[in-house]
Amino acid sequence: MARPREFDEADALDRAMQVFWTKGYEGTGISDLLEAMQIGRGSLYKAFGDKKGLFLAALKQYEKNCIEPGLQFLNDRNIPDGAQRIQMLLETVVAVVESDNDRRGCFLCNTAVDQAPHDPEISKTCQDMMGKMVQGFYGALKDTTRHKNLGEEALQKKAMGLNIAYNGLRIMVKAGYAPEDVRKTINTILAEFDLLT
Repeated sequence: MARPREFDEADALDRAMQVFWTKGYEGTGISDLLEAMQIGRGSLYKAFGDKKGLFLAALKQYEKNCIEPGLQFLNDRNIPDGAQRIQMLLETVVAVVESDNDRRGCFLCNTAVDQAPHDPEISKTCQDMMGKMVQGFYGALKDTTRHKNLGEEALQKKAMGLNIAYNGLRIMVKAGYAPEDVRKTINTILAEFDLLT
């Protein structure tokens, strides 16, 4: 009979995700992970295989904790105007700086730049997650007054452009731009995509 896990895997993954998010893959050592996760080396390897396995699991945890709520928000019909949903999502990028001085950027964006070029599996995971974000923007665009009559191809192009702009905002935050500069950029993006409400 298999022994039950002696730790809360979701909680441990959350802790590992925070370490990877803050220090990056290369900057994170096994000792950092063990200390943060409060588990032994054997438990880590038994549950996740190795450091890369844990990193991929942490990336999926980020998708669950951060990407999926964003997608739900973009498709929330309780806010009927998709342009308003897009604007509110973009504004969350600067809100985390103003409220918590959180300048880690986006764990997905960081991974796409840092690790995806060197690892096909991580690259595919990043592309899949970004593809979901594109579809989230696509769904919101379909619910905007100015874009509802556009064809699917045009909407997909705009959705891809919005995802690129969103990632750019996350990078601006990590690079240390002042909140007011990020807000000006958000307004520029909204104007360029004809989404000012």
